[in-house]
Amino acid sequence: MKARILALTLVLIGLSASLMAQRDMGSDPTACGKYQTLYGEFYKQKNYADAMPWWLKALEACPKFSKNLYMAGETMFRDKIEKETDPKKRSVLIDSLLWVFDKRIEYYTDAKNPEGFVLGLKGIAIQQYRKEDYKLSYEILKKSIGLMGSRSSAGVLITYMQASRQLFLDGAITEEQVLSDYETTMEIVDAILKLTPDNEGFLQIKPAIEQYFTSSGAANCESLTKLYTSKFEALKGDVQWLKKVTLQLRKAGCTDSKIFSEAAEALFKLEPTAESAHNIAYIFLRREEYPKAMEYLEQAITLGQQSEELADMYYELATINYSQLKNYREAKSLLQKAMESRPNWGRPYLMLGQVYIAARDQIFTDDWDKSTVFWVAVDQFIKAKTIDPEVMDEANNLINSYSQYFPNNELVFFRTLRDGDTITVGGWINETTKVRARKL
Repeated sequence: MKARILALTLVLIGLSASLMAQRDMGSDPTACGKYQTLYGEFYKQKNYADAMPWWLKALEACPKFSKNLYMAGETMFRDKIEKETDPKKRSVLIDSLLWVFDKRIEYYTDAKNPEGFVLGLKGIAIQQYRKEDYKLSYEILKKSIGLMGSRSSAGVLITYMQASRQLFLDGAITEEQVLSDYETTMEIVDAILKLTPDNEGFLQIKPAIEQYFTSSGAANCESLTKLYTSKFEALKGDVQWLKKVTLQLRKAGCTDSKIFSEAAEALFKLEPTAESAHNIAYIFLRREEYPKAMEYLEQAITLGQQSEELADMYYELATINYSQLKNYREAKSLLQKAMESRPNWGRPYLMLGQVYIAARDQIFTDDWDKSTVFWVAVDQFIKAKTIDPEVMDEANNLINSYSQYFPNNELVFFRTLRDGDTITVGGWINETTKVRARKL
């Protein structure tokens, strides 16, 4: 059997000699060719146990032979790491994997395989296999991004921002550094997406990077305002930058800041979209300038029939009609549109119940008719908590509060009604409900 393997090896060495002649085969080309062929055959069969000894000899004999030499080592050590259950042995294997990256940087880097690229692989591997070493991962990835710039991979950028967030939460870096890391990664992402808008990898990491930044705690109004104010004059003509600024300021609740106003207005002039109109409406809502807020909300709704924010726009416009203008019928119409746009959102139902209660004196003069409005109002509160668990506590409080105003047994009996009977509450409310007498 050994003789057959040796014979095969010699044949393969002969066949590949012409190809290997173009590579750096070290000081002993014969040994290099033999070891490359032996490990290669076992490696192709995924027989990593037998491939590994020959791979180590190949690496020693001719470390500048090919990048495939290092890629094969990475694959084999990753396979061993995944299968190893003993923590000490696993740690040694992880060290070996990192050593492969170091050797690759030492012996095989060029324009197509630069140091920054390999550092990115190493930083990601540390984060993957040694999560407690995220500070080391962060430093390596920072160097990688510094070397690679806009050639950085999506994996490097998202892993770097993840490590930055964790370091800030642990008090190891300042919020200014997190802001800087966020700006660095997003500038690269935006530049790449500008050139390749359909780049799936970068489309996926963009919201993830924003989420890491937002959830870090560094994205507070003071730090964001300071950062974006310093850059506004230079970047106020950049649509993508303005979108990022307004999004982050809104997420952080900084819509009453001067920089938010400036960025939102600049964005709307450059690109009058539903989102930019919505930003302007936020400004006027915070200032309690309701006619102006309505104007921009109506523009946002017209422009944004496909927008994810459409339900919010309808809801905010309904709020103004309800609380400021007392235009309850219009508020109902807008709330129904919000419900259609986002069917599982309970908040419009909570407001609609309160709109009905507020409108009862406008619609009815008879006390009985007014009292039946509480039935349909509570129906809305029940619907809200049924479809949206997030509003359950608020809905229950409203149900408990307004159930006290149901007609009592005597009034229900006087109307020849019983609990469970169906009744229609008229006027523009026009809702069918069930009789529920308040017990005396």
